[in-house]
Amino acid sequence: MDKPNTDILSILYKNRNHIFLITFVSVIVAIIITLPFIIKPKYRSQAYLYPANMVPFFMEQNYNNVSHSELLMQFFNSYDVRTDVRRKLRLDKHYGLDTTLPKFQTYFDYAFEENIKSSLTKYESIELTVLDHDPDTAKLIASAIIESVNKLILKQHTDKFKEFIKVNSAYLDAHKKSLDSLQKCMEVFTKKNHLVDMGAQMREASKNYYKLLSEGKESLKLSEAMNEMEEHGPEFLRISNAMNEEARMYATVENELERSIRDFNRKLTYMIVASEPTKPDIKYWPKRGIIVSLTAIVSFVFACIYFIYIGKLKEVLKHVRAPESFH
Repeated sequence: MDKPNTDILSILYKNRNHIFLITFVSVIVAIIITLPFIIKPKYRSQAYLYPANMVPFFMEQNYNNVSHSELLMQFFNSYDVRTDVRRKLRLDKHYGLDTTLPKFQTYFDYAFEENIKSSLTKYESIELTVLDHDPDTAKLIASAIIESVNKLILKQHTDKFKEFIKVNSAYLDAHKKSLDSLQKCMEVFTKKNHLVDMGAQMREASKNYYKLLSEGKESLKLSEAMNEMEEHGPEFLRISNAMNEEARMYATVENELERSIRDFNRKLTYMIVASEPTKPDIKYWPKRGIIVSLTAIVSFVFACIYFIYIGKLKEVLKHVRAPESFH
């Protein structure tokens, strides 16, 4: 059965010195534990970034409702980035890890994810947070991550446009061969059938033909020319139209190739740095005030509970032993 409130308060008052002593000792222990030589402090470097120049080779992602900020986040979370930063700054040695261990990658990933985090803010920017025991190292790691992300996207950019150049060059060669073939066909056709400019020749021949007809005259040579144009004209127009279409396609692919080469040669950065990585001047963790306050509250509550239930237990044992003494 629960004690009445007055009995509980009486027990707490009776043991007040013990409760305050336990609380005081717990606070002293918490203060000692949070001293730098026991818990090594960590410093926090932060940077805020926005995506830039993520088009055109990522534009297809728009159809999947993926924002450029989300795309950039994938690069920040890339294992290629963490591997590059690890090698550049020797983070394995910095975190005290042995690269020969079978589970080295697991241990490194745990250390990396514990100390380095990137997240999207409500303003669609990326917040990069780096924790380290040394403030200069925290800033250095943050800067190295930004540089590595830029380098990785640039590699993707270069590879993508190198592929575009290769494909467009092959298309251009194919269209050039086709155009050359059509031009040769046209040359052979015009020499054989004496057709150079179908439109002009047809207009001139028609003009002279109908002029002679109106004068009541006829020209065998002109009639033969008109018959030849009537016979070979459709083939001439077919080859001519095919040449025009092939020339148009050649010009289109040539423009695409030139644009791919320009894009390939562009050296871009893919982030707008809204806030450069900071160099912290105060420790981020441990937060002594919070730890000491929580320790004081928890120890005080547990001390109160302990004495309340110890008092209750003693009372129960007293009632149990009373009948035994009577017998």
